[in-house]
Amino acid sequence: MQKSVILLDGPIGVGKTSLGQAAASALGYGFIDGDDHSVPGDWLRSILQTSRRIVLASEQALQTHEAVIVSYPLRCTNWIFYQQTFARMGIACRTIGLIADIASISARDRMLSKGEITRSAEMIAQGYGQRRFSDIIFRTDEAGFDETCQQLTERIRQILNCC
Repeated sequence: MQKSVILLDGPIGVGKTSLGQAAASALGYGFIDGDDHSVPGDWLRSILQTSRRIVLASEQALQTHEAVIVSYPLRCTNWIFYQQTFARMGIACRTIGLIADIASISARDRMLSKGEITRSAEMIAQGYGQRRFSDIIFRTDEAGFDETCQQLTERIRQILNCC
């Protein structure tokens, strides 16, 4: 199998990190929380530095894993950067958009601040998790965590086996 990166896009609280970690563990893949590589500063410089750090972390993870799952909300600029950068490296890059309604996000076990809930609602309105560039759109609010994780894991297997 070709080395692969799976990008999980979506708003705050949709499950990018918790589901991504669980799916990576179930599949034997590496996992990267993009927030761990976030660089503060003005938007353009920050997003470019953060994206470069995520690519480096992905390269490292791919030295010991056939694939890596990256949780990070994506703008189109991020997606283009990742697609082109990974393609030049011979690494397949797929995107899964994670979506849920704001009521479900607000009711999850992870306690979000009012500011995070407001920002999550804004991100939903801006299309995070529902981008045209996503290979699939996956709802995280239709089942419990374990079932959702099993379904996501199966979808990841499907998109990596089809290409």
